[in-house]
Amino acid sequence: MLIASICLLFPAVLIGLCQRVALLDRIGAVLLSFGAGILIAWGLDLPQLFSVDARSLQGSQTQLSEVSIALAIPLLLFSIDIRSAFRLAGATLKGFGFALVSVLTASLAGTLLFRGEVAHLWQVAGMAVGAYTGGGPNMAAIKTAIRGDEAVFMAMVTYDILFSAIYLVLVMTLGRQIVGRFLGPYRPSGREQDGNCGAMALMADETAAAYNRLVQKETLPRTLLSGIFACIVVGLSLLIAEFFPGSMASAATVITITTFGIAGSFIPGVRRLDTSFQLGMYLVLVFCFTMGTMTDASLLLHMDRSLAGYIGFLLAGSLILQLVLCRLFSVDTDTFLITASAAIMSVPFIPVVAGALKNRELLVPGFAVAILGYAAGNYLGILVANLSRWLAGG
Repeated sequence: MLIASICLLFPAVLIGLCQRVALLDRIGAVLLSFGAGILIAWGLDLPQLFSVDARSLQGSQTQLSEVSIALAIPLLLFSIDIRSAFRLAGATLKGFGFALVSVLTASLAGTLLFRGEVAHLWQVAGMAVGAYTGGGPNMAAIKTAIRGDEAVFMAMVTYDILFSAIYLVLVMTLGRQIVGRFLGPYRPSGREQDGNCGAMALMADETAAAYNRLVQKETLPRTLLSGIFACIVVGLSLLIAEFFPGSMASAATVITITTFGIAGSFIPGVRRLDTSFQLGMYLVLVFCFTMGTMTDASLLLHMDRSLAGYIGFLLAGSLILQLVLCRLFSVDTDTFLITASAAIMSVPFIPVVAGALKNRELLVPGFAVAILGYAAGNYLGILVANLSRWLAGG
């Protein structure tokens, strides 16, 4: 109970620090939560500190991480206006569609290429597709759905952060110069769509100040109501999963949670609960910190080259394939970069990439396709996991 309380409350402390230290706020609460968890895991003997055996502690941490993500998924989806997202995405949908196809193709090709080399390869493929079509919450949800191996998942989270950071640096420095050799330049329309952003602007605000809305007097009732709705979604999903065979129950739970979350977004009263996304992101911080406290220093010191190779192949292969498709179908450089980033990095990094490109016109379309990626990620990841299990003979 003590470790659960610490994991639930630590992100609030971290948010307070970010609001006071601009450098921490620029780094971002998500990375800091995971990093702080890692430092605690590496610097302290947690079983001894909490006077529990290691197996019991890990069980509590795993349970908390799974519950936090199960509740976060519907909360992240409630605020999505699917129809507006499709409308605002416009031509960017084509580039994002190519990104999804490329990730799916590269993951299945990687399954054939790395067959026999990567442990639990079909699980890795499914979780990776969730991460690189939606985001970290999708990867965690898919891990629960397919009953993924905990050690493999922890290694994937660690390597994902490493490779995604490398990708982001490349996009912000040399991305336009490299891609511009193959694709045409962006042709501005002269319209910046920031004013049409609506709820998407709230979703994309990754500053620590965004979390203040959760506890403000005028928004607190909406925060509590969105939490209640999320609990109802999870409860109903668990109930429905009881009608499925044991081997399918976890997948059925995650698919049902995702479907109910999307369905909730079509109900105007639910979609207007404008703090649901921030509450979902707070639970993502709880998840990141909890997972960080479970990490092993050897994951980076003694890297699993086969697993890292698969992830590297998936990222590089999907980007190359998307680049080829964009060239064939006349998608411009900036649209390629923003849609690739929407798939790999998800919503909070869209303003960073758009800022690096100095292209504000793609800000709202970038939000729109990244949000659609959240909605699609769980379905695609579970699909690929099962296809990869068949391909890998597992």
